[in-house]
Amino acid sequence: MLATIKTQNMKHLTIILFFLIPIASFSQTTYYTTDGKNRITKAEANKMLSDQVAKMSDVMGKQLYGSLTINDTETKKDSIISRITFAISDKKSENLINSGPLSEYKNKVFPEFDLNTLMDKKFNSAELKGKPTMINFWFTRCAPCIDEMPVLNKIKEKYKDDFNFIAITYEKKEDVEKFLKKHPFEFEHLIDAKDFTDQLGIKAYPMNLFLDKEGVLKYVKGGIPYESKEGEELKMGEGNEIIEIIEKLK
Repeated sequence: MLATIKTQNMKHLTIILFFLIPIASFSQTTYYTTDGKNRITKAEANKMLSDQVAKMSDVMGKQLYGSLTINDTETKKDSIISRITFAISDKKSENLINSGPLSEYKNKVFPEFDLNTLMDKKFNSAELKGKPTMINFWFTRCAPCIDEMPVLNKIKEKYKDDFNFIAITYEKKEDVEKFLKKHPFEFEHLIDAKDFTDQLGIKAYPMNLFLDKEGVLKYVKGGIPYESKEGEELKMGEGNEIIEIIEKLK
């Protein structure tokens, strides 16, 4: 897997490492948490990000850059709780802290789309109504996208009766078909979607979205996080966060 990461074209690639980190404050002092319970300072959160950047830079063999992304915020009497992600990219961000991806669409009906399938037919988003939906945004040279596909295939096989599983890419039919001959990816594939991905402002891949059965966007998640233990190489996780979301929505 490390060889795959090192040899993949990193152009336009952003790796998202997700941590659910509500921010709390005492007298409006901001704190962070990695699990919704513990509290760490901003300096400690930045150190966690720096450690991840250093680790992934070593794996990729090139300098990477990190930033914090705020997904949503809840204000209480004595605290401010914001959910953030750590983003690691091969391009330096102008801002250390950014608004969350697709934040303007959260808790709203997801924009309608009408996209091409690999069978040269049109797929309209209205077909998704009645079941919750997972949408994976990916492209063929995205190493983390490829690494998480076996895990996504297992999740899809387990929940296929309860969920819609859609994969959307801006790439052309011939490139996707060639890729799928070597890398099985069992989602429903929608292609040639550059205008739609630009409309949504998606710049980080992979990106996983979760809609409820009415088509309302409920969750935005990056790729499945890599995991490592002391003395061991990084490896793809088991997708537990995705499974938790699916269990909530099904």
